[in-house]
Amino acid sequence: MTNAFQFFRRKRPWSKYKDLILDYYLEPYLTKVATLRRPILVVDCFAGPGRFDDGEAGSPLIIANRLRLLQTQGAEVLAFCVEKEPSLFGSLKQNTKDCGIRVEVRPGDFRQYVDEISQLARDHTIFVYLDPIRPSDLLYSDMASVYDELKRGQSVEVLVNFMSTSFLRAVRGLSSQALPENKPPCEHRTIPHWNAVAGGSYWQEIAFDTQTSNAECVERLARGYAERLKKTFNWVISYPVRDKYGSTFPKYHLMFGSRHPDAVELMNRAMVKARREFVKDRFVNGYLFPNEPESEVTKPHEVERLIAATSQILGPTTWKDLRVRATVKNPCRYTDAELNSAIKRAILKGSIGSDCPGTKIEENARVWSPGWK
Repeated sequence: MTNAFQFFRRKRPWSKYKDLILDYYLEPYLTKVATLRRPILVVDCFAGPGRFDDGEAGSPLIIANRLRLLQTQGAEVLAFCVEKEPSLFGSLKQNTKDCGIRVEVRPGDFRQYVDEISQLARDHTIFVYLDPIRPSDLLYSDMASVYDELKRGQSVEVLVNFMSTSFLRAVRGLSSQALPENKPPCEHRTIPHWNAVAGGSYWQEIAFDTQTSNAECVERLARGYAERLKKTFNWVISYPVRDKYGSTFPKYHLMFGSRHPDAVELMNRAMVKARREFVKDRFVNGYLFPNEPESEVTKPHEVERLIAATSQILGPTTWKDLRVRATVKNPCRYTDAELNSAIKRAILKGSIGSDCPGTKIEENARVWSPGWK
């Protein structure tokens, strides 16, 4: 577990970025699900020590802080945190003992507790955070019984760290390992394990493609993983988290799955906010003159172009559905407020039709591309 100990010595930029997204999402999400008047459960399957050696809060404390605020408003809340490394577990137990809310801290592999979590999901709204240290630590099917609660109409959402770049690096290494046996990589003895991590064999065609750049392979792997999540969740968005601006490879892709479009918009808003904070820290804060890249400046005509293109594909639909679908088409780029403004401008200009005048937001108004009418 040397990697785990090294990881928690100090909070690196990409971990701060990831935790910003988690924190920014939990606030509006918890407020919204509290209206269901049901107990709320947040599960952290790879909790770590709760706090980094440099004093920065880890995901368990971020989760606990948000739940505590909700508890003061009368909600019944529970944090369920699992850590398998004994020394890290000891720190986790110590760091969460005075959180002011009920925190179930469990030692060992989170798979030991999946059945218990599944049972809790039957009378709780549940948000699951899956943030492994290594890609091999998490099999796609590990949370299947929890996800099955969706079929019973339960509220289940997941935020997964799919370690796309590390996954590619690991499976590409199988090529050299397979050579002494005179076997192709796809016959390596560990292939079934990597199929289980990825949730299928789709990755093999991508990873062993020598004609495609590594960067494109990483993005294709992420798209493949997202497609698997779409078999369980109605709505899925994915965002690449990088260690620094302009890096060729992301550290990983954060994948969010929910059955409800409102949750997708909340998560997208959190990701956009974190992205813009990330850019500000790199290009704006501390500078006399802001110098953020042109690609990071929100351009109204580009948002309108996205709305028009999405409308053309969708056909007649509602204002809200158009906005959500545009979000999924180009996630983590524009807020719902910016998309609403673009829809209004498009209606007023006539680039999309509507049964409303476009002077105010009307979620249920009909909208359509002129080519469909």
